[in-house]
Amino acid sequence: MADTSQPTVFDYASPTTWRIKFARIPKVEWFCTNVNLPGITLGEAQYPTPMMDTYLTGDKLTFETLNITFLVDEELQNYRQLWDWMVGIGAPKKHSQFSAALTGGSNPTSQMPTSDGTTPSESGLYDDATLIVYNSKNIAKVNIHFKQMFPTSLSGLAYAQDATDVDYFRADASFRFMYYEFETST
Repeated sequence: MADTSQPTVFDYASPTTWRIKFARIPKVEWFCTNVNLPGITLGEAQYPTPMMDTYLTGDKLTFETLNITFLVDEELQNYRQLWDWMVGIGAPKKHSQFSAALTGGSNPTSQMPTSDGTTPSESGLYDDATLIVYNSKNIAKVNIHFKQMFPTSLSGLAYAQDATDVDYFRADASFRFMYYEFETST
């Protein structure tokens, strides 16, 4: 009988060997410098007893936001891809903006079905992303798939004439998603 408590991998995970893929905003993915793997919380229920209250496992998961930082290109193309997605969802000035946001989702699996199994027209507002984690030999080992993602914030850009050094723009963005799942590469 094999001992399953012994580790089979002895290398540690590195914070620098990763890549993120966005189907909807590809110009952002190539300039990403930071990304977080969001934390997850499982709720709990309090069970009162005469002596002390105890806790039972809950049934609701809460995911933190997916946050990224990316360098902004000089024509603001990557910044504008994300900006267009957000503006198309939130405050269109004309119907064509919202229509463009609806058709912008490039992954058909990102469509969110309703309770009766049909897909609402708003499913194009969502998209999927994949965080690819590489091992110490630069081989992709873990794919983390974020499902039905949408942007919730995009930081501003502060232009200044009195800057003494060139510090290239970095933008921060946050996303909400339904869930994420792991896929191990072999």
